[in-house]
Amino acid sequence: MIFQTEFFNWVAHSAGVMVFISAFIALTWLGFERKRRGSFTRKKASEGGDKKFDISSFLKILSYFGIVVGILDVWAGTMGLILDIPPSFKFAAITENGADHFTCIFLIVIGIAMLFKPVNDMPLASIIGILAGAAAAAALVLFVPDTAVVWISDWINPKLGLAIVFIIVTAIVALTAKFYIGVLQNISKFLSWPPVAFLIMLFCFVQGILLWGFGMSIFVNFF
Repeated sequence: MIFQTEFFNWVAHSAGVMVFISAFIALTWLGFERKRRGSFTRKKASEGGDKKFDISSFLKILSYFGIVVGILDVWAGTMGLILDIPPSFKFAAITENGADHFTCIFLIVIGIAMLFKPVNDMPLASIIGILAGAAAAAALVLFVPDTAVVWISDWINPKLGLAIVFIIVTAIVALTAKFYIGVLQNISKFLSWPPVAFLIMLFCFVQGILLWGFGMSIFVNFF
């Protein structure tokens, strides 16, 4: 626990380092999408479709590693905004400013994109809906008093009632989650489009080096 606390505290004070590390994830996006599309900007059709597409294991591992980096990015950006933490120790030493707000917001956005990039093809909305439905049914079993169960049994079989609650909650949550997840996945796809990924990579390298090594930022605090 001590190690985890110190580690996440370091991450919160090292937004510049996280920006620099994010450049390597953007580089994997660039390589992955460039190879999958067969072009830097347009997707070229190929015989056999995507079934014949074979991406290297190295890029796959780095792409999924982006989930971890994404979580840390969101943490660094969020803590920086909430606690007004400078993005690097060098930045704090040579300036009187607190958090670099643009960097914090950038880390939150790019971190969320990293979380959704490797799982675009997973039925996340359905999974979230099922978990919510199961949690609702379990909550009813645990917290509804026996007297209420007896009263409900006069109107409907309690087991059937739980099944109905499970289905309704699952459907509502899944439909709601599908909309919001779809928006986030579309943002992730746009950011991983090779030209955009290339610009993100360059920005992350430059901004990360400036913050980490020189205590400077490309942008002044706007907010």
